[in-house]
Amino acid sequence: RQKKDMYRGKRRCPTCGVPSLICRDCFEADKAGTKKLGKDVRCDLCVTEDVRNKRELRDREGREMKKYEKKLQQKLDDDYEPPEPKPNPERITRLFLKNMCAKQMDESKLLELVRPARVTHIQWLIDRQTKKFYGSAFIEVKTAEDAGSVLAMDGMVVMGRKIKVKYQQADSKDIWPIPNTEVSSS
Repeated sequence: RQKKDMYRGKRRCPTCGVPSLICRDCFEADKAGTKKLGKDVRCDLCVTEDVRNKRELRDREGREMKKYEKKLQQKLDDDYEPPEPKPNPERITRLFLKNMCAKQMDESKLLELVRPARVTHIQWLIDRQTKKFYGSAFIEVKTAEDAGSVLAMDGMVVMGRKIKVKYQQADSKDIWPIPNTEVSSS
């Protein structure tokens, strides 16, 4: 084996798709026709790890990902402590949440997120034109202490998004709670 100093020959590893480095002598021999390089020239990593096809590569990556996720979940389970409730001197029980993941957030995931707080009402805010949820909601919790525990999650990353939570007192002109926003107790 010689030093591979340049990418030549426009060849890629058939397993992983990484450009294959070919030494100058082999490239010149292939060009002259004295030595034929096959289409199966693999990259150094695939050779050292003995990966021969894409299925083996996907299986190995899948095993590594499961191992990583298991290790991460174990770390999260060991280190997780619910945040300390924030003070709520005005005893407000209505909160505004924004920047939630619009595609994945639903009632069950929101209830799981704010647990152990007991949510009584959820008003999902929707776009007037598209009629789709856009990531913000008003929620009403049972007690002021529950509201403080939900507010403690302000700035937490949930589903890849940093959510914002703040107290939102209902105005005198607001109709709150809005009909049909009760949380089903199941």
